[in-house]
Amino acid sequence: MSTLLELAERVEAARRASGLTRQALTEKAGVSRQAVYRLLKGNDVQVSTLLAVMDVLQLDLVTVPRALERGLPELRTPAEGSPTHALSAVQQRLARLREGRQ
Repeated sequence: MSTLLELAERVEAARRASGLTRQALTEKAGVSRQAVYRLLKGNDVQVSTLLAVMDVLQLDLVTVPRALERGLPELRTPAEGSPTHALSAVQQRLARLREGRQ
């Protein structure tokens, strides 16, 4: 993930999967409605806002060296649709390696 829009898409997907409305997310995170709106539109927000929203959605912000991402193309956001979580991408790769596939 390398853009604010990609981050926004993943956070929005997690919000939908959690069943929370944007209003409920705003209230649980303790941030302004405008801040959540900006975040979900891919606009710049304070890191504290991002972390508060991610905490409510039970997400962690993880940094991955680009060299590792190149070795695990599954970490990249897939074309339109469901974003892939890093852990599941690693699990998928390990399963393929165990089966002798690449």
